[in-house]
Amino acid sequence: MALMSVKTEPGRYARPVAESGSSTLADAKRQAALDHILAAARRLVLTNGLDATMDQLAEAAGVSRRTLFRLFATREKLLAAAFEAGITNYRQQLPAYRGDVQRWLRTTCDEAHRMNAVIGPGFFELASRTDLPPDLAAAERRRLQEFRGAMADITGTLWRTAGGEGKAPRALEITVSAHLSPHFTAALVTDTGQRWQTAAELAYSAILAAANRELAKAAD
Repeated sequence: MALMSVKTEPGRYARPVAESGSSTLADAKRQAALDHILAAARRLVLTNGLDATMDQLAEAAGVSRRTLFRLFATREKLLAAAFEAGITNYRQQLPAYRGDVQRWLRTTCDEAHRMNAVIGPGFFELASRTDLPPDLAAAERRRLQEFRGAMADITGTLWRTAGGEGKAPRALEITVSAHLSPHFTAALVTDTGQRWQTAAELAYSAILAAANRELAKAAD
């Protein structure tokens, strides 16, 4: 059955403070302050690269270096925590399937490339450098694991809701991963001068075609 015919904000670094009845307003304020620091650090590093100093990170967050070192023993631990908070945020912003596979797929492509479009040099340094300090290397491994998990989830949902049986084909998962990758967005924006919306349109078309192709193979 062709797919075309089928109808059917910030992540947390610490444990959420609202888990027990003993939570206080002070706890909530501390968590909000921590979230603010991590978000500011992530924005700065994504825009300017991994070499941001503690002075620059403190200025971006509007706090003192002493405050940062009180919360994080090293600059690398702060950056790792900031990236890990962003990992959670990424997956939370991808849309849930709600009954229309084509609408869901299109929205997924739009959201993925919208988020990819604000990624700067820091991300590509993290993804490509082979000399990362241990804390940052661990954060990159978790980032890649989370991305691959999200792509596997998207592929599985697409396959099942389009009428596929069993495990989704590996070729379809590769197509989804390649076309929702930040590297795909960057290639369209940097190399061809396009906007992220064009990357989303191309991704949608490619993934849709791959799904239809795999469904046809399965039906033979």
